[in-house]
Amino acid sequence: MVASAKRINSYEESTSSLTEMTDDLNAELKASSPTNSDFLPSNDVWYYDGGILLVAENTAFRVHGAVIAEQCEVFRDMFSVPQSPTADAAQAETRDGCRVLRLQDSAADLKHFLKSIYDISYFLPGVTTKFPIVASVLRLSTKYNAPVLRQRAINLIATAYPSSCAAWDARSTKRLVPPFEDEHFAYIELAIKTDVRVILPSVYYALTRLPLAKALGGLRSLAVSPADQWDVCTNFLVGRELTTQAELMHVVKFLKTDFSRPGCKDSRHCGNMLHVAAFHTLNHVADTVPYHHQWCGGKLEEGVTTIGLCASCNLTVKDTINSGREKVWEVLPASFGLGDWETLKAVDGVDVQEIGPQ
Repeated sequence: MVASAKRINSYEESTSSLTEMTDDLNAELKASSPTNSDFLPSNDVWYYDGGILLVAENTAFRVHGAVIAEQCEVFRDMFSVPQSPTADAAQAETRDGCRVLRLQDSAADLKHFLKSIYDISYFLPGVTTKFPIVASVLRLSTKYNAPVLRQRAINLIATAYPSSCAAWDARSTKRLVPPFEDEHFAYIELAIKTDVRVILPSVYYALTRLPLAKALGGLRSLAVSPADQWDVCTNFLVGRELTTQAELMHVVKFLKTDFSRPGCKDSRHCGNMLHVAAFHTLNHVADTVPYHHQWCGGKLEEGVTTIGLCASCNLTVKDTINSGREKVWEVLPASFGLGDWETLKAVDGVDVQEIGPQ
């Protein structure tokens, strides 16, 4: 211990680089470990004046108890319990004067979570952030009850899977979590594990645009409990059918023979074109990509123009489609067994917005 104190004093007085200091501190920690390879110091979160070692997998993060307790209720409660001087050594592990807490989290999750606590620029509201960082923060802020960070993570993922039709149409330019391959399944798994339900209706809706075999294959591979997997698959299949019914009823009701088209410039021509469109819709409604999906997305201009209607009928059909899509989105949560939008948003606090960079 005397030699260790001398070494630390020499560090403070020397002009050696930060890299050299870190290397020596790492060597000290490794040498002091009973197994000599039990865990290694983190290169990302290591404060040599910290009094707590959080160990995840084989990585140790040296932090300040007061700092993480300020953000996390679970740690606050843990540190508020006084340690008994006669506590069993296995229950009160220390290393170099630091209390050691071994956690059942991944080292990557803990790194992102701690950096979001210590570095104000690392996890800002309203700033584009990659999914692995957001997911890590959401998982651990949920587990350790860090409400500010949890809400920030929810607000970010809600830009990728929003709760309104208008936001859905704008998500390609407004989302703050960049897209990645097969992301739907990663978001569902994250939502289930962290109990964030507000994004599920739009994630399920996105899955209805995929071939059914691919959607079910991804859902069956989710790393969730069998009960949750059953619920997810059941809710998706029922919701997929109800969503198709709602789209046929509200979005493409312009294909019905009694649909009113006031101001039509060529009733016979437009009627024939709508009849052809209805024929294709009926014959391809069960295809891998149903024919009517071209009118249910956000790019109406191309879909409506291909029908070949007069200008007046084009406008009437567009208005009908827009109104119908709003109705489909209004009942989207109920279609997938998730209640209603207002309740989902209230529970997950998506209306509570932080002030981010302007």
